Amino acid sequence: MRNEIVSYQFAERIKSALILSSKMLLMLEGMQGDEFKGAKRVILTFFAALSNEIVLASNATGIDEFKLAEEKLKLVTRMIEEGNLREAHATLGSTVTNITTVCASTMQALTEKGLL
Repeated sequence: MRNEIVSYQFAERIKSALILSSKMLLMLEGMQGDEFKGAKRVILTFFAALSNEIVLASNATGIDEFKLAEEKLKLVTRMIEEGNLREAHATLGSTVTNITTVCASTMQALTEKGLL
């Protein structure tokens, strides 16, 4: 049961950060010049920190969806660096789906045990 609790905590935190980063990425699409460059640096720094959080979650829980999410986040980072913002946004959306799967499965397990 400990793993489900830890997994649920990580998944909810990561899901929130992914949703926030999706909104940040949408803002980036409307920027140009120096504003774009600065915002891009901020977003890439945020993604690096989020990637570290996902690696921690993967190592702590052993859940494959966290590994998949980390791989996708690396891909999103590459797409942003290359200027493929729309593709990055779509891939980020599928990453949210992976983490939502973890949230749902762990929530179900915790609910069945009467912990939620």
